[in-house]
Amino acid sequence: MGSTEYKTKVKLDYIQDFEMMFERMKIDRPREAATYYTLLIIDSPREFSEFLRVAEDLANITRRPLETGRASLLRNGLIAEVLFSAKSDEDFGRESYLPVHPKVIWEDIKENLKTVVASDTYTSMQNRLNEYGQFYDDNFKTYGIKIKRSGNVTLRYSGKWILYNLLHNCLEKSNHLKMQIGGERLFDEPFINFFKKFLELDAKVELIIDSGSKIDIAKQLKKAYNDNLDIRCFSENTSGTMRNFVFGKELAVNGIKILPEANSEPSYIGTAYVNLEDIEVLNEKFKDMWELAKELT
Repeated sequence: MGSTEYKTKVKLDYIQDFEMMFERMKIDRPREAATYYTLLIIDSPREFSEFLRVAEDLANITRRPLETGRASLLRNGLIAEVLFSAKSDEDFGRESYLPVHPKVIWEDIKENLKTVVASDTYTSMQNRLNEYGQFYDDNFKTYGIKIKRSGNVTLRYSGKWILYNLLHNCLEKSNHLKMQIGGERLFDEPFINFFKKFLELDAKVELIIDSGSKIDIAKQLKKAYNDNLDIRCFSENTSGTMRNFVFGKELAVNGIKILPEANSEPSYIGTAYVNLEDIEVLNEKFKDMWELAKELT
């Protein structure tokens, strides 16, 4: 009975907007991925059956293709899977995924998109961004993890998802960003492009890396962005699989790498915190690590 009463706010134009973006991003099954993503940010259904009913009605997409679209979003860092939540009043439902903000998708692909779509189509897509953003903020709150100032949520995510999420928060609020990242992927495409976007904002970035992580590139970034970036190093044996991100006093994510970087995404499990006391604990732990790490010379 609940499914017959379910009403969608999604329009076919919305799906087509994201399909065009995902095609330019070379996302597998862009139409199916766009349908799932659009339903997620606008309606935020709690059951897969609700996604499926609207997908069939609007876009003639059946179960298996829609599941494939969802898997493509997860693999490409456009959604993260919620494993469980604690100390939170939010009921995530059985279909529990957190999408990245539509604004950062647009920022990532808009210049590429401008070269292949008509100017009036481009303008229409751009004009609808505020509408998408309002839906997103209503459903996933200020920081994109669906909870406000209490509780935490544990996620399975890709490297791109966490950078998309942090970039959205940096675009919304100028704040101090602390990052501890092992491995070398941060300095590879497309990850380094996201990192440069952080550095081009007013946010101050403190970065702890492995001492073997392409130090020459790290030195070039430090020289290019000067006061916006401080870098310190640990030996790879010390930093191991830890991944820590602290965004001012707003958001913190404490995670680990669970798969080798050569494996398919998602490769990480981490817990996102919005409680001020939890964030302060992780902030102090980062400070301790920062003091132990060696300056980049």
